[in-house]
Amino acid sequence: MGLLRPEALDADELTYRIFGLGLDSTPWRVEDVIASGSFTRDAKRAELAWKLASRGYYAEQAGLVAAATLAVQTEDTALRFSLATAVSDEARHADAFYHYARAVGGEPEECQEMVEPLDEGLTALPYLGKALVHTMLEGFAADEFLLLRQVFADDPLGRLYHHIRHDEVRHIAIGMNYLVRESRTPEGRAAWHEHGEGWIETGLGLTGLAGVARWLGGLTGREPAEVHDWFLHRHRIRLRAVGIETAGGGDVT
Repeated sequence: MGLLRPEALDADELTYRIFGLGLDSTPWRVEDVIASGSFTRDAKRAELAWKLASRGYYAEQAGLVAAATLAVQTEDTALRFSLATAVSDEARHADAFYHYARAVGGEPEECQEMVEPLDEGLTALPYLGKALVHTMLEGFAADEFLLLRQVFADDPLGRLYHHIRHDEVRHIAIGMNYLVRESRTPEGRAAWHEHGEGWIETGLGLTGLAGVARWLGGLTGREPAEVHDWFLHRHRIRLRAVGIETAGGGDVT
């Protein structure tokens, strides 16, 4: 691992501001969140909450490893420092889901195999593709948490999703800011034109969106197609914000 000189750390005002938001983010304690209300009394919903927290424990660990890997491999000083705050966030998220799972249903369910494809899919990508797909996955997770926060609004799990989603939105900003800056370079622009469409398809495949939409449609009382389109709409808005026109694959406009 190479250590990076500080000249570029605060060269871009917005980039440095995003890093500062990670340093100054409002702290919260999982113990306080769990104690802030009563668990659902419905046995089926309690089991679902336990399963979701179990999955969250492993998924947040996967996010931690991905952010740490990106931090080690980059030569972008500002990105490395920002990702370090994301690594810390993900550790707190995993710990929070672990404590909630134990409180509502006992030791987390053994479900790490559900997130192993994420690690394998990211590992196979070059750095820019890995950064793009990781940012995409953070975006889909934040959108999923928005719906789950509503589903469990009467349970401490809903408040956990609220706090964790707040951090995930900042992680999306970290990734999007890097993608914008990298796409301005000749190398980055050439990579988008050559590989961007494939990277986006890889990211969409890793989300398992069709199954997620059916499941969340059942939970929220919405049509699965409506949920599916809602996710894709928000995804496209994020990509367009960094100059990626999805109608033309991975090309940068």
